[in-house]
Amino acid sequence: MKPGISFRAALEAAVKIEENGAAFYEEAARQSADPSAMEAFRKLAVLEREHRDFFLGLAAAEGSKPRDGSLPAELTLLADRSVFDLGAGAAGLLNSRETGPQAVKIAIGLEKESIVFYAGLKNAMRSRTAAAKLDGIIAEELRHISVLRGLMRSAI
Repeated sequence: MKPGISFRAALEAAVKIEENGAAFYEEAARQSADPSAMEAFRKLAVLEREHRDFFLGLAAAEGSKPRDGSLPAELTLLADRSVFDLGAGAAGLLNSRETGPQAVKIAIGLEKESIVFYAGLKNAMRSRTAAAKLDGIIAEELRHISVLRGLMRSAI
């Protein structure tokens, strides 16, 4: 068996990813000079907090029961790095030197990484019902990319 992390740890990583995502988008909104970009980043921050709450609910439903087996090595790596890794705070990924388009490009890349993480998490879930709910999170992350691409096409 490959070394990995428990399902509970994967959920905890997902919670952290979403918290970091919210912090990232709040910082992007704070730094944005464009009102439409600022509003889009704020809405994305709210959605990230809703995703966090979803994962907190899954973790609560799991209780203290660890998942049998381990997650794939690729998923372990992503969880350990926490997609939106804000070790130095949101400004560590996004600083005042970034232009609007550069911030959006960073956000698109991070959203793609989160989709890969959640796809792996979905495959590791014991409950097919809960896994199906994760499809909604993945679809929302794809919509985030669509919103961000719209910002790229606008005048930011």
